[in-house]
Amino acid sequence: MVTRRTAREDLLAGFTGALIVLPQGVAFATIAGLPPQYGLYAAMMPAVVGALFGSSWHLVSGPTTAISIAVFAALSHQAEPGSAHYISLVLTLTFLVGVFQLVLGLARMGALVNFISHTVVIGFTAGAAILIAASQVRNFFGIDIPRGTPFYEIVHQLVVQAGEINPWVAGVGAVTLASGILARRYVKKVPYMIAAMIVGSVVAEGLNLWLGEDATGIRTVGALPATLPPLSVPDFSLDTLRHTVGPALVITMLALTEAVSISRAIAVRSEQRIDGNQEFIGQGLSNIVGAFFSAYASSGSFNRSGVNYEAGARTPLASVFASIFLVLVLLLVAPLAAYLPTAAMAGILFLVAWGLIDFHHIGRIWHTSMAESAILAATLIGTLFNLEAGIFLGVFLSLVMFLYRTSRPEIVPVVPAPEEGAYHFVRARGRPECPQLRIVRINGAVYFGAANYVQQALQQIDEDNPQQKSVLIAAASLNTIDIAGAEVLAQEARRRRRLGGGLYFYRLNRPAYEFLRQGDYVKDIGEGAFFPVMTDVTKALYWTLDPDVCRTCKTRIFKECSSGLLPDGFRRQRLMFATDGSEFSHAPQEIAIALASAFGVTLDVMTSVHAPEDGEMARARMAVAARAALAAGVDAEEIVRHGKQPVQEVVAAAAAADTNILVIGRRPARGDFKERLVGDIAARIVAQAPCHVLVAGWQSKMWQNRILVASDASPDSDRVAEIATQIARITGTPVTLVVAVASGRNREKAEEDLAQKAGRMRVEGVECDTLVAEGAPEQVIVAIARDRGADLVVIGRHHRLGGGIADRIIGSIGCAVLVVHSGTEAPDIDNAVANQA
Repeated sequence: MVTRRTAREDLLAGFTGALIVLPQGVAFATIAGLPPQYGLYAAMMPAVVGALFGSSWHLVSGPTTAISIAVFAALSHQAEPGSAHYISLVLTLTFLVGVFQLVLGLARMGALVNFISHTVVIGFTAGAAILIAASQVRNFFGIDIPRGTPFYEIVHQLVVQAGEINPWVAGVGAVTLASGILARRYVKKVPYMIAAMIVGSVVAEGLNLWLGEDATGIRTVGALPATLPPLSVPDFSLDTLRHTVGPALVITMLALTEAVSISRAIAVRSEQRIDGNQEFIGQGLSNIVGAFFSAYASSGSFNRSGVNYEAGARTPLASVFASIFLVLVLLLVAPLAAYLPTAAMAGILFLVAWGLIDFHHIGRIWHTSMAESAILAATLIGTLFNLEAGIFLGVFLSLVMFLYRTSRPEIVPVVPAPEEGAYHFVRARGRPECPQLRIVRINGAVYFGAANYVQQALQQIDEDNPQQKSVLIAAASLNTIDIAGAEVLAQEARRRRRLGGGLYFYRLNRPAYEFLRQGDYVKDIGEGAFFPVMTDVTKALYWTLDPDVCRTCKTRIFKECSSGLLPDGFRRQRLMFATDGSEFSHAPQEIAIALASAFGVTLDVMTSVHAPEDGEMARARMAVAARAALAAGVDAEEIVRHGKQPVQEVVAAAAAADTNILVIGRRPARGDFKERLVGDIAARIVAQAPCHVLVAGWQSKMWQNRILVASDASPDSDRVAEIATQIARITGTPVTLVVAVASGRNREKAEEDLAQKAGRMRVEGVECDTLVAEGAPEQVIVAIARDRGADLVVIGRHHRLGGGIADRIIGSIGCAVLVVHSGTEAPDIDNAVANQA
């Protein structure tokens, strides 16, 4: 990547970086309790090695505020800061940090830094910034506070010694602080630290010349050695290693977090891909080499890296050039450090500390999450008392919060999406749900920490609603299942099967399914309980529902709920009552309302008038039926048709409403032969209606005693038996199956047919008996109905019992008669039975 153009841009960026690090290095070394030149040493060789072996193009390694304060906090109680023993401990610490970083990088453990959350870093940095400012109180105000004094004691001593503050020292610090603030705001082309240093040094030198150093009490940093970094050897004695291994682990994680975070932040702008493991290796080698060149622990510097990128650096050579320029600058300006007052350094470090506190993100965290705010506060406060404990406390609380959140995965009730052809689910949010099948989406993992919560949530479903014996888990967001989670799901599946339901999964990802399969959990849950993407899962599960619940259900959220079949294959009934408003409509009205109540369906009430001008008459007829339905708890839909042909209007209304059973009345016998039997209008409706027709005379009542079902042993009679079974089951009425035969030769076949029909009825829970009689069908049916006290007769309208026979039966009997329309719907029943199986 290196060209003449990039080399030129890297040279300029390196020179800028060298100027920036000069005051920073001195300040950071002071924070770390080291002689000022050690901050510059840490910005030389580590920067070169880190740039050449790391993965980032722009990351610049060197001393940082957080590492400096961590070094001071870890070792200041082991030896006097600035002493030879202290420096020896620091070098050993640096070497160990490098070894740990290198080992983590070679072991591909770059993901470890992800466990230090952004909130912890923000809190730790803010706490470290406060500690930086606190450590410089003694230099800023010129009061006597021993090095290494805890934060709370520094605050106490500042209050106690407030009357002993040196005004000349504090004045130099204040001037330096003000100069840095003004330069940072108004003179952005000049590094504000250098500007503040110069102003503070000039003011301090002027005061010393005017009043004398003894009078002002202003002390200076002292001249820096104008030499290259001296070679050094870490102390590998057991006593030194014992005191530095623990802090080295903390600083390792802190340094790696800084380096990777900074490199990734800059990579977002430079569009570079960062290799975290390679960055670990680069940082490790930089600290190992630095330990032999008098450098203390280094990491990625946010200020220098940001300046490096903004200055136009194109390759890692910019860091190499910055180190070379830093050596040259050090040789030229090192003697000038003798004029740098410690109060000015304190003022600059106050600015550094203030800049480290990320007020923007702290405010955002505070207003966004109370839990994250607590972690932030705990980390910050913990850092003020003990640097290592602060960051470990933050990491621990972050992990605890993560485990708590993941141990309670979001379990959201969902319903099928309303769009036509959609296979996904949407949040219920007040939408009606199926009373038998609960559909939930699990967002998260079902692992050992969440297993108990998921189990309780699934068990709570049928505790709240015992009818919801089946549960479908929309598992697209269920990312992970472990052994504990698999055991819970298998146990729940077995429990629900005992209840008569099941546990099903839609869109479970392949790895999770393979995990369940390898552990034989699929056998416990059921091979057929898993539905892949784009499967019409609700259509498949519809046939597992309880038809008795479906029969009275009004939610009907599945497409299959609006079809003509119940889960047991029986037809879903839609009732219509046709009224003319006469007194002869009272009996069929009562039967229609009672039947609608038993089926749990809405009753369509229709009437026909000649013209729209007769609307008042139509409304009066509707009002009578609507009030009666309301009193019985039945919903009624009113349908008014206009026309002079009532038969055609009734037939058209039944067809338009997709009616299954049409309830009509009939007048008493009068007129010619046909009229005396059934009534001309009723006969024509029975003949032309596209549905079953229930004819109720003025003496008819809702059946309670017995239902008589007429069969002729033909395939069409199966349809008659099916409708009779459904009506008998919901009304709890016993059934007599009867067939009329002309001679004894057909008796055996008739008995076999009745036995099969009776067997199917008994399976459905219907009490029934059979009877085979010889004679004409209409005579046999009427006689047996009267003899058995039947209050409903069910006959078929097909070739054997159709036409005039049905008319004569209706005209000869006082109870209600249901004429079953024969159709070509048998394949639908076969399909329903297959689906249910």
